[in-house]
Amino acid sequence: MKFLSLLTAAALFVLPGLGHAENILAKDATTLARFFETEGVEFEVTTDDVGDPKLKVDYYGNDFSIYFYGCENNKNCDAIQFFSGYQTDGGVRVVKINEWNTENRFGRAYISDEGAARVELDVYLGDTGMNPDDFAELLGYWSRIVQEFEEFINW
Repeated sequence: MKFLSLLTAAALFVLPGLGHAENILAKDATTLARFFETEGVEFEVTTDDVGDPKLKVDYYGNDFSIYFYGCENNKNCDAIQFFSGYQTDGGVRVVKINEWNTENRFGRAYISDEGAARVELDVYLGDTGMNPDDFAELLGYWSRIVQEFEEFINW
C-alpha cells in the first residue's frame, strides 16, 4: 500500500496537468482568462492598439487592465502589466506623483500627456510563468496598490 502511494505521488510530479493548477503565462493569455474565470472574476479579453492581448478586469470593484509585453506577432508574450488610469484633468500634480514613487516600492505612477494619473505594475513571467497561488497573492497586492493610489490622489 505504501508503494502505491509513492507511485501515485511520483505520477503527480511527472505527468503534466495532474496534481497542480496551470501556471499563469504571458505567452498564453488564456491562462489568465481561465484563472479569472475560476476565481469568479469578471473580465473581458480584447486587444491593445498594436494587436497584443489585453484583459479588462473588474476585480471585486477594482477596474483595471492587463497589457501583454514582449510579444512576437501578438503572441508568445513574456510579461504583463497591471494598469489603472484616472481622468484627473491635471488635478494631480507631478510633485504628488513623485511622492508616491518615492514612498512605494511597487506600483509606478505617472501623469499622462493628457493630465491623467496612472499607476502600473510590471510582471515578467518568462517561459514558465507563475503558479496560481502566487498570482492570486500578486493580484491581491495589486488591488491594495490601486486602493491606496486612489486614496492618495483623492479619487
